Amino acid sequence: MSRKGKKLYSINPAAIGMAGLFGLAGLSQLKLQGFEADHTMDLADNVQKYYVEKIDHAKRGAIFCRDLTPMAVDANAYVLTINFAQIPRVPAFAIALSEATGIPSHEFSDKDKGTRTWPNDLSPEQKAKVMGIKKDWNADGISVDSAEDRTYPLGQFASSLVGFQRMQTGDEANAVRAGLESSLNNVLHGEDGRQRGLQDNSGEFLPMRSFEPDKIRKDGAQVVTTIDANIQTAAAISIKKAVTDNKADDGVAIVVSPKTGDILAMATWPAPDPEQPSRSKFDGKNPAYKEILEPGSTFKILTLAKAYNDGLVHEGDHFMCSGTYQINSKSAIHCDKKHGAHGLVDPETAIAKSCNVAAAQWALKVGNENFLKYLTDLGLREKTGVEFSGEIKNRIVPDKWAAKLQLATWGFGQSMNVTPITLARAFCTIANGGYQAELRLIKSIDGEEIKSKPLTKQVLSKRACDYTLLCMQRVMEAGTGKTLQIAGYEMGGKTGTAQKMGKGELGGHVSNFVGMIPAKDPEAVVLIMVNNPKGAKYYGAEVAGPVFVDVAHSVIKNLRIPATSDISQTIPKTPEQ
Repeated sequence: MSRKGKKLYSINPAAIGMAGLFGLAGLSQLKLQGFEADHTMDLADNVQKYYVEKIDHAKRGAIFCRDLTPMAVDANAYVLTINFAQIPRVPAFAIALSEATGIPSHEFSDKDKGTRTWPNDLSPEQKAKVMGIKKDWNADGISVDSAEDRTYPLGQFASSLVGFQRMQTGDEANAVRAGLESSLNNVLHGEDGRQRGLQDNSGEFLPMRSFEPDKIRKDGAQVVTTIDANIQTAAAISIKKAVTDNKADDGVAIVVSPKTGDILAMATWPAPDPEQPSRSKFDGKNPAYKEILEPGSTFKILTLAKAYNDGLVHEGDHFMCSGTYQINSKSAIHCDKKHGAHGLVDPETAIAKSCNVAAAQWALKVGNENFLKYLTDLGLREKTGVEFSGEIKNRIVPDKWAAKLQLATWGFGQSMNVTPITLARAFCTIANGGYQAELRLIKSIDGEEIKSKPLTKQVLSKRACDYTLLCMQRVMEAGTGKTLQIAGYEMGGKTGTAQKMGKGELGGHVSNFVGMIPAKDPEAVVLIMVNNPKGAKYYGAEVAGPVFVDVAHSVIKNLRIPATSDISQTIPKTPEQ
């Protein structure tokens, strides 16, 4: 019989043996982690291995400026916790742990058997050393967890806005937060993950394949704000100087892009030290959105814009200012006593010289009901809707018993109290061509853009806005802001000096300035408010004006605003209102 085409295979006993061993091993592992999981845990207990649930701590999201300059990031620090019942009680162990952490060795020799957490933050290098000691000494009682502490690269330049987070004994549930750290906590904190497995007496975690992770860690979102780091820094430095030099209670410097509503800077002083907030002379009230102040004469430009828009005031109109305007037999409006009567003035001159009498007459022409609606349309009777922590509402309350007098004083920014941020928003309406402005502070969250809201609600005509901007330009050229010019740039501005009332008596001043850069088609609105200066100076041009100049230089440089004129003459330095 032929054997052609029939292949013979030899059988290797060793191969059969190896295959059998692998098969048995596989069956054994299946039996160990599957059918006999409970028995496996019992065996693990007998060899000092323990079933544990491992927490995979989420990383808190960072906060950035628009150019990704960090404002708040994790400090990459850790805290040490010891269960004294589960560590060796020998001097050598305490000395080794002391050398690794910098904590005195006697603190690791407590006689009680409780648990203690140290407030000293450990670096990543120190953490690695401690974990090595834990393994070498089989010290199950040692744990090193994220401190959840934060570091703030811009320091006090941005701290009143970004806020701070400080942990209490390493427990995030008891953390103290302020500013954006508080208002954005729901997107910053993330969610911890959990996984089950075994842990041996050296502290090594051994995940069980039979256990799927209970929960995948989700890190906190990365938040990008609209803040320009350079403009914010310049504003912070300058407002600090103004508050300090003039012995003021506090001060605010705000920069907004009127076309997008983006807040480019919001600096205040005093400001907390974000690394040690408890040592700061700061009451937690960010004056940009937690303090209401009288806008004073800066408000005159808003009054003029409305009267001009409604056809109640025209370019060629003239008003007589004798220094006083009688409202009724008991009440009268007065212009600043230092400068006296302004005589016959047109709107441009009235704004340039900051005439109360003219502004009061404009407001009276508009009327109570129409003016109140105008305040609503400007966004002055509501909060901004921006992600501020604890923003308060403005105080604009109609007085039916003195309606005419109140309306007249509204015309030049008195008898109302507003937050600086809502006032800046109102000025954006003039700068953007007449639309109600919608502010934006958050640019994106985890890469998803938070788009600017479209400008849809028109409050003023573009013609009224352009004329108002022209009047503001006259302020800088020949009026109360003429000492604040920057060579080569045509800017618009308006000074303001509001008298504060307290318990029926004068209680100091608020020194204000609002500027448009440039005067035509502005790229930035700058608002400066200095509350209660107690030095020799208190006029807006003297106190708030220099801050505007500093901020304007930074705005021009960082937004790359081209020169608008060939002004090169020396600018006079005569103090004005």
